[in-house]
Amino acid sequence: MKNRLFLFLTGCLLSAFSTFAQGPKQIAKISRSVWPYEINSVTEFDFASKMEMLVFIEVLQGQDKQANEDSLAHYLGLEKVAIPSIELWKGKVKSTLLTNFNALSKPSSHDFIPLSQPISWISLVQGAKSLEGKMPDALKVWYGATKAFYLRYIYEQMRLAALFPRVTSEILPLDNSELTGFELKDKQFLLTFDDGPTAPHGHTDRLLTTLQQQNQPAIFFILGDMFNARLKATSLKQLHDLYGANVVGSHGKVHKPHQKYADWPHSLASSLQVIDSVIPENQQRRFFRPPYGQRNSQMVSYLNAHHAQVMLWNIDSQDWNAKIASREVADRVITLMLLWRKGIILFHDIHPKANEALPIIWKQFNATGISWVDPVKL
Repeated sequence: MKNRLFLFLTGCLLSAFSTFAQGPKQIAKISRSVWPYEINSVTEFDFASKMEMLVFIEVLQGQDKQANEDSLAHYLGLEKVAIPSIELWKGKVKSTLLTNFNALSKPSSHDFIPLSQPISWISLVQGAKSLEGKMPDALKVWYGATKAFYLRYIYEQMRLAALFPRVTSEILPLDNSELTGFELKDKQFLLTFDDGPTAPHGHTDRLLTTLQQQNQPAIFFILGDMFNARLKATSLKQLHDLYGANVVGSHGKVHKPHQKYADWPHSLASSLQVIDSVIPENQQRRFFRPPYGQRNSQMVSYLNAHHAQVMLWNIDSQDWNAKIASREVADRVITLMLLWRKGIILFHDIHPKANEALPIIWKQFNATGISWVDPVKL
């Protein structure tokens, strides 16, 4: 009977995804096998990062031809687009990339795009424009695949920006108190998992075992109804001990977009309360992740008043999406880690893909100088 309840709740959650997660029909995917060099040192990480950023800039500059509202609306498949939000997103992207380029170490032996100093946006655009003409044979397959990846990825991002703030998401903050991932230091990354917990011995348990074996803490954003169901299926102590050194945050009582949800105060209050009752030490740092990133200013003010903080993300694994396999999830995350060089990574512990993708990601970035943030120390 208890497992039936979990299956019912999980079915409702998956149905909610299909109803509300109406993003682009195609998502950005790439195989990292097209990159011909080992990423096995700080220098090699930085070279791969530099190349990702330059291709991203090349593709982004090409999107400027969508200059007016009508052409943007047609390109993004939307009736209305928020031009100010798109421009704000572009400005933040340019600022982030300038910061990232200034963090690069000495050039790799593979490097073929010297950049004039000091680094400016103009010099980055010039470097990006020279890519195709200077591309060595070893990188031509990667270059074609990466341009295709960023055409889709920038489309994903611009579509979110075009909807903001009519439909809020992770694309832009509503308040300076919100965490997005871009406030982390260079090469720092935080693992986060949404929508659990699953039934005993399910995906959540297996993922927590993997994290413990790696000595890698993370944040789990639980749904109040799922957390209560797990509590009834086990015990308070078992649920407390399940999460170990990991931080538990709220994802609301139910998986609904909270931006226009009339009962959001109860959703937040009840989910935070049940977490506090099971894991009282968690009250030192309380986080809320709005489903789909949808929230409003009143919600942010409420959380600030109750010693809690909105945590969004800037690296979306898309692991919930049936259109992407576990290896593709890993390769997408690796590519975006190289691009943004810092961030909060979004996974879901109700699906198996995160547990299958993480060992690939960890192996890829061994000995490259990146660090995984302990959420207790945020």
